[in-house]
Amino acid sequence: MDDTCFDLLCQGMSSEEAKLFRKMLAEWCDGDEDSFPVHLALLTCAQWRAAAQMPLTLEKNNAALWEKLAEYQQQMNALMVTLGSAGDEKIKAFEDTVATHTEAMDRVARKSGNQLTEIERFAREIRGQMESGLRESARITKAFVDERQQLEATRLRYECNLEWRELFMRFMSYVIAIGSGILTGYCMQH
Repeated sequence: MDDTCFDLLCQGMSSEEAKLFRKMLAEWCDGDEDSFPVHLALLTCAQWRAAAQMPLTLEKNNAALWEKLAEYQQQMNALMVTLGSAGDEKIKAFEDTVATHTEAMDRVARKSGNQLTEIERFAREIRGQMESGLRESARITKAFVDERQQLEATRLRYECNLEWRELFMRFMSYVIAIGSGILTGYCMQH
């Protein structure tokens, strides 16, 4: 026995669900004029009528759309002509302005180029002077360090001489003291 459409609807249901579904479908089919099958039939008829009207509605809308498109094309052509004449004047004025600005920029570029060359020359001179100053600074620093070392050596010699002088002075004062003591002792004895 072949499967019916109802059997396909019941596929995957339990036997209790299929039995309940069969009972519900039978009630719907035996119902009054306001039952579900009548509503379903009315809805289907309304959908078929709407589907039948669709090509006519689309054709009317398509014709109206083409009319509006033609009208917009005419307006666009008129606008382009108007803009074209106004645009030509503005384009000419713009080209003149661009040419004037281009000439001014060329003058500024030439002047800037000359100034840049001069700035580069000054920069080279300043660099040379800075390098000369660095060499001179290194020479002065070396001379300062040498002079400091000489001064330190001189100070050490001076301090050494002071110590020797002090030692010599002490020695001489002892010699004089001894000499004067001997001379005093000799004088007192005679």
